[in-house]
Amino acid sequence: NLFDANFTIHLAPLKSPLGLVSKNTNNLLPDHPDVDAFMKYQFTFTDDQDTHTDSIWWDLGILDDELKTGDIKGPWAPWTKSVDKNLDMVNLIVAETKKRGLETFYSHRMNGATEWTPLKKENPNWLFKYSWIPDKDAGYWNYAFPEVRKHVLENLTGLINQYDFDGIQLDYARGLIFPAGTQWENRNELTDLMRSFRKITLEFEKNKNRPFLTAARVPENIVGCHFDGIDIEAWVREELVDILVLGCRSLDMDIHSFRNLTKGTNIKLYPSIDDHHACDGYHNPGIKVFRGLASNWYRDGADGIQSFNFNFAPNAPFGNEDWESHLQFYKECHSPKALIGKDKTFIVQRRGGGHGPSVIPNAEDWYTPRHSYANTSMLSSLPAAINNDGKVDTLLTINVADEIKPDNENLKEVTIRLLLSDKSAQILPDSERLDTVIVATWGHINRRLDNIPAAKGIENHIQIRLNNSLLEKPVLSKGWIIFRVEPSQLSVGANLVGINIRDRDSKSEFNVEIEKLELHVNYI
Repeated sequence: NLFDANFTIHLAPLKSPLGLVSKNTNNLLPDHPDVDAFMKYQFTFTDDQDTHTDSIWWDLGILDDELKTGDIKGPWAPWTKSVDKNLDMVNLIVAETKKRGLETFYSHRMNGATEWTPLKKENPNWLFKYSWIPDKDAGYWNYAFPEVRKHVLENLTGLINQYDFDGIQLDYARGLIFPAGTQWENRNELTDLMRSFRKITLEFEKNKNRPFLTAARVPENIVGCHFDGIDIEAWVREELVDILVLGCRSLDMDIHSFRNLTKGTNIKLYPSIDDHHACDGYHNPGIKVFRGLASNWYRDGADGIQSFNFNFAPNAPFGNEDWESHLQFYKECHSPKALIGKDKTFIVQRRGGGHGPSVIPNAEDWYTPRHSYANTSMLSSLPAAINNDGKVDTLLTINVADEIKPDNENLKEVTIRLLLSDKSAQILPDSERLDTVIVATWGHINRRLDNIPAAKGIENHIQIRLNNSLLEKPVLSKGWIIFRVEPSQLSVGANLVGINIRDRDSKSEFNVEIEKLELHVNYI
């Protein structure tokens, strides 16, 4: 029985109170039969005086269809109807959020493959299905059907009128909208739905004499929006949204393109990070990676950041995860100034991640997922092969927000850390190979993907050029190859990294693969 919420940080004024939005998950009954205790627990990190949460967006799941069918089923039922039939948990949660001076949104999953509503069983032709859907009667709503769009709009209208939210997030990262291969062809149908909903919210604002904001969570770049059937240019041109929440588990955000697109409008941009169904290789990556991401996003013009599937209390909602870093994130990542002079890790992203190969292919067994761009990180650069003949560099781009000056007395060191796999070294005994390193966890067999360690001595053959400056000979540390970087070699923003290998048999059956590349900035 899960309860979800999103935290978002606003850096620029909106039409309603500033807010940081967070996504939480936790059992209400029987762990918290006392409603007051439950509420206090839900706001554990938010109530910490050192954190900077501005807004909470609640994802209650079952409400997506409840208002249409009048029937509550599924794992979210205890949240919406407690043992006391007269107790409205949703409005209690909204009231508790507002009591803390926080903005509160409802986060609406735009699709799901459940059988919670009889309407799906009655109209199977309105659905489309995929192999990961276990129930033969279940499926995703196909938004190409006008009846489906009418049903969704009725639900949304009921939600905004029944509950006292300050706004709503239309979450296009949770579920698919159209069958694979038809997404962009049906873009006008989805834009028509957005137009209709905008009319509904404007009428709501007029009747209630108060603002009501609309956010939409979309892929992290414009081509990804097109892939999934979102005509983002039309949405922005007609100002059908107030906030664009970018990505989900992707760490590379094309904020620049969205900023250019939204120039002259009041639309705010919030990159989003999911640390449960995480980017491949970076599940619970630690506070240094979070700092690097936040610094890059702020530098690129983000108006705030949405955390998604972070813990809201120690070991809640997810046990055995890095809740300490989540708490630290809320204390530090609320503004660019708060991140100055703190250790950071900047990364090159891997493809895949999240739910694993049943939904999204893993990087090591990659294929192009036709059903969705969102959540796949399909344009990411890693893993990448290094050319055997040494003539062609493998080129990667790494973004670094910090301005690294040579005369900074507080700077300790800057390094590039490189993790490789080499299948040609599998025949060697372990004593002749580098240490094994865990590449990724979530979504892999037994939650563990190891690299294939290269032969010792490979560090003498690997070269890295940073912005075409050749780095000094590296050293080894626990399976990683580490290069020292001089501040003068770095640029603020995008940096071009070239990797090649010398003196390798050009006819070798295998290429050395780059699994990870990270740039670490450490201060005194």
